[in-house]
Amino acid sequence: MKNIAHTLVAVIIAYAFLIPLQSAEAVLWEDHFDREAEEDWQHKGNDSVWTIEDGFLKAEIQAQEQWRAIFERYQFIAYPGPYNDFTITLETVGATRARFGIALAKHFHDPTTKIDEHGYYLFFTNDMYPSRNGDVFIGPGQRWNTDELQQMELHFKDGRFRLNADGESRIDFTDANFNHIDTIAFVLAGFVTEDVNIGTAWVDTFTIDGLAVSPIRKLATTWAHLKTE
Repeated sequence: MKNIAHTLVAVIIAYAFLIPLQSAEAVLWEDHFDREAEEDWQHKGNDSVWTIEDGFLKAEIQAQEQWRAIFERYQFIAYPGPYNDFTITLETVGATRARFGIALAKHFHDPTTKIDEHGYYLFFTNDMYPSRNGDVFIGPGQRWNTDELQQMELHFKDGRFRLNADGESRIDFTDANFNHIDTIAFVLAGFVTEDVNIGTAWVDTFTIDGLAVSPIRKLATTWAHLKTE
């Protein structure tokens, strides 16, 4: 086994030297959630638990306090940003007593005030909200009566956002301030009352198509996955 591993390393290193350093390609990356993958995802927050069970990514609210909004993220880190011209597809996705979906964020820096902020667009199965630094009040109303979807598809390119749900177009708008995306994450949001541990979500498959990845970065990621198998 060690000899095979050493051979793979040698092949990867040799191949890397043959690749033009500035070339890049659009790749497709997917997760069927059949194993824990700390190298691909990172939990951001203190009010939820994220697990892999029966081929699903599952999230459960476990709030520390009552009567407040929560904003929990499960951030995509397999390929660091920035990102542009990509499509995210979720299969068999839903939530009960919570909002669940995809958060796209961009980092903003004001050179005058020296203030750093993150602007978010939150695309849930049943609604869409903008947010600044994760501050969002999730009210009782919802734009669409679809807590569960068979497929949710989100396109982004040069500030244009397009959301499709089960083959139906739902939102299509442009924000010129978002010329790229810095972070991509699952988002679990809700307003916790006296029932602090109520609210669950699930998704079967995550696919992102259009990642601009250099060949060397792709080789490094492939090797990292080989080492974990």
